[in-house]
Amino acid sequence: MTTLLRLSAASLAALLAACGSGRDTHSSGDSTAMAPAAAPSQSGQPAGGMPGMQGMQDMGGGMMGGMMDSMSAQMRMMDTVKAAQMKSMMPMHRQMVANILSQMTSEMRSMNMPASPEWTATVDSLRQDLIHMPEMGPQELKRFMPAHHARVMRLMDMHRSMMQGMKG
Repeated sequence: MTTLLRLSAASLAALLAACGSGRDTHSSGDSTAMAPAAAPSQSGQPAGGMPGMQGMQDMGGGMMGGMMDSMSAQMRMMDTVKAAQMKSMMPMHRQMVANILSQMTSEMRSMNMPASPEWTATVDSLRQDLIHMPEMGPQELKRFMPAHHARVMRLMDMHRSMMQGMKG
């Protein structure tokens, strides 16, 4: 089981590195990493008539879809591990949640999408989760995770729904 956990953690870390590259311009100093997402289409207009949609169409929404798939997989895996193992996975999990929150916020901002009260409340709750999880002991964390998992899934469902609304 330890080998499986290490392999899973290494795979998720590699995926995080791939998904997160270009997102944090402060650490690399390369502020052009996200430029393709805002590039105009061949007609000179942003794809779909909205800023930020070009990169999403080019990738088929792939970066966010990949991040959400990875998050769902990690949450399923965390449901099966012992409390001590879950506690050891927290730094990576917290980073994944922070990355998804950042990416979703960036996408919404680039498309001038207003946040609903439900969206804002869920994001605020998840940010509070991220603050309090490191303070929790393994057993407390194990008991806490189903509610946290539900908030993560609710946010991803809201995001999917909003993106579908933008396509139609």
